[in-house]
Amino acid sequence: MRHRQFANDFTPPLDGLDYGAGYPFANWKTSHLDTLIGGWVQLDPPCLELATLALEELTRRREDLAARMKFAKAELEPIPWLAAARAAVRQTFIDGTTEPGTQSSARGKVYVILRGGYTSSNGWYGAYVGSTTRPLAKRFAEHRAGGSRSARGMQKHGIELLYSLFIPLNPVAHSRSKLREWETRLHECLAPVVPKVTGDVAF
Repeated sequence: MRHRQFANDFTPPLDGLDYGAGYPFANWKTSHLDTLIGGWVQLDPPCLELATLALEELTRRREDLAARMKFAKAELEPIPWLAAARAAVRQTFIDGTTEPGTQSSARGKVYVILRGGYTSSNGWYGAYVGSTTRPLAKRFAEHRAGGSRSARGMQKHGIELLYSLFIPLNPVAHSRSKLREWETRLHECLAPVVPKVTGDVAF
């Protein structure tokens, strides 16, 4: 996969998809997933999270050959560590003893952005972990615009939000200390399974 800089458009989560489910596309038809993958990888920016989740479902059914060819045609790679990262989040925050904060009045959010610009030895992609009280669309735009509110490398290499890694954890209390705590916990959860994880960590 050659390094590419994608458009900075914000992609919202797919309506009706349970990003926290073990197999989000389990009830979707194979032919429908094949068609969607072809469309998702042709977008700018591509919807790599959705395309990878759909590919994982087709692989589970052993019907993934056509979908893999669509990735290859688009000169893109699926996210190789996404399944392991999702499993780590479920084990740590959902099935484990650490419960996400879900107060109805909470406005804070942790988030994860897919970051490109890496080599094959690093799985092509990395993850940036952050937290905010702003709308995610606005925070993502700040990262892609560069400047003081961005993070190093995100203007050029930021791709899309990885909703399946943080939607089940939000919202969290919006105090600065609580947000930093959850940001750090998510960073530490992903670090063992994602080759490159960046973002601020409170020690």
